[in-house]
Amino acid sequence: MILKKVFILLLLIGLNIQAKPKYAIGMFHYNFQYVAGDYRIEARIIRESLLPALKYFDKHPQYKVDFEFQGYAIETMAEEYPEVLKLLKKLIDRGQIELVIAHYSDQFFIAYPALDLQRSIQISDEILEKYGMKRSRIFFGQEIQFSPGLAYALKGSHDVVVSSSDPHSYYRGETMPLVNVKYGDDSILGLIGAGKKDLKNFEWAWSFLDDGEVFNTLDYNSDFYFVPEQEKKSIERFEKLEAEGYEFVTMSELVENFRNDKDYKIEDYPFIPEGTWNMSVCGPFMWMGRQRSGVETDGITRALSYQLRGEILVAEKIIKYAKLLGMDITKLLEWLKQAWLHLLLSEVSDSSGWTPWLVEVQYTANEVANARIQLKKIFDALKKIIPLDNEVLVVETKSGNVNKSRNNSETKGSDSYLPIAVHVRADSYNSQIKKIEYNLYQFDISCKRPDDGAVEIAFDTADNNLYYSAGCGEETIVKLPIDLKHDPAMSLSNGFLYLGNGYTIIKDCSVEHLAVTWRQKEKRAVFREELNENNPGMKMRFYIYKGTKEDGHKLANRLNTWPIYSVSIISDKVELNKMFPLK
Repeated sequence: MILKKVFILLLLIGLNIQAKPKYAIGMFHYNFQYVAGDYRIEARIIRESLLPALKYFDKHPQYKVDFEFQGYAIETMAEEYPEVLKLLKKLIDRGQIELVIAHYSDQFFIAYPALDLQRSIQISDEILEKYGMKRSRIFFGQEIQFSPGLAYALKGSHDVVVSSSDPHSYYRGETMPLVNVKYGDDSILGLIGAGKKDLKNFEWAWSFLDDGEVFNTLDYNSDFYFVPEQEKKSIERFEKLEAEGYEFVTMSELVENFRNDKDYKIEDYPFIPEGTWNMSVCGPFMWMGRQRSGVETDGITRALSYQLRGEILVAEKIIKYAKLLGMDITKLLEWLKQAWLHLLLSEVSDSSGWTPWLVEVQYTANEVANARIQLKKIFDALKKIIPLDNEVLVVETKSGNVNKSRNNSETKGSDSYLPIAVHVRADSYNSQIKKIEYNLYQFDISCKRPDDGAVEIAFDTADNNLYYSAGCGEETIVKLPIDLKHDPAMSLSNGFLYLGNGYTIIKDCSVEHLAVTWRQKEKRAVFREELNENNPGMKMRFYIYKGTKEDGHKLANRLNTWPIYSVSIISDKVELNKMFPLK
């Protein structure tokens, strides 16, 4: 009997020695702009959700997790809830919570050029430095946004991009969990939530991957008030994993385990277009075309921020020009930073996605208006260096060149017809086509909403060889794969799409900024907006360019990413006009 017990004990010890390590990671995504513009909800999230969660983890130091916030959230806690920030900092300092800061505002960043996200990160880092906090080099985006363009946008600031099961599972089959995301000449590690969990030398699992608010509330369903039963359910998940032998680690620690595993090879990730969580309900199109709440104005809302970013870039360059002329620009820089803050807040995702409330749609418009108050102060102060009479300042926002000129901002051209087919789904529409040069056309179209609300503007494509720039990766052009499980949806953050047939279309992102879907079987690139009853029409502007994809790409960036403006004074008011970049 004794020998039998010894044998069983030795067997159990042997099994335990052979058992693979198990690691659990958790991502708590806290969004203080959950209902953008409703500051009661913001306060409730802090008191009813975040603080109880911090207290729970403080009592259970064996559980390590990642908490992700906007820089705006850190700023808000420091100013209004210092005791909450103190507790968060305590848990970060003891290595239990890894701080993930992706951006200043919970922006729909894949709709905009990389600069906007980079400034957002820079501002957040300044806030963290002010309060003596250090973030990780893990990146996790609002709406679990992913883009291969992040390899370009995050250079120098982050090392790993984390995504959920989407957009990967929507487009491709099983993948390894830690991969090398390549984009042009850039690359970044990707931790793919849908990645294989049971590996040769260890297993890994999620302890939590969701809005942090749902750890202990039912968000909208509980009006963000603490729900004990919800917290109990979440705690049971941690306890179950602990009982199963999982060690709780931060995401950075899990990545190091991959790197240190001699049998794990970090493979190059197959190309995945930009996407979000829950791709089955449209991915980028949800925020850039699909309107469900009855108050949305997706294309206009996203274009408002795009218009504003151009104006801010102009102000930035003229301020540098003013410094060269000997002006004191101290106050101007303060106003400029405030304008940037309001721009980043205006880019918040919730003003055009899922089912936004009116306060959320208005949030973007209000923040754009707030930014323009700061810009007015700047341009009023700069009046003395802006020429009068028939001269203007021509400002190139990429190079920073500021020159006096007698050019005007009108695009000259003659009435013409499009050299490629366009297909329109609308109750009715009006269009104007202007030939600017022998190989360049401007196409303006205004569509009236049909009974079912869905307007579509579609261009014929080749069946292969389509190129574009992935969201927030505008400096690179990449080929769209044809082996994806579903038609790809893209934000076109610089407006550029090469159709594979010798023509490039360029969406003017400052008119209406909508996503495009490549319907591969139909061979059509489709811009669709599902207008609500209060939104009677859609207006868009495209440029059609015949030539190389490289030249089309260059033109798109000069039109959208880095626009050129003329600046003049008319009736004692500073006027900005976007110029068409022919050269």
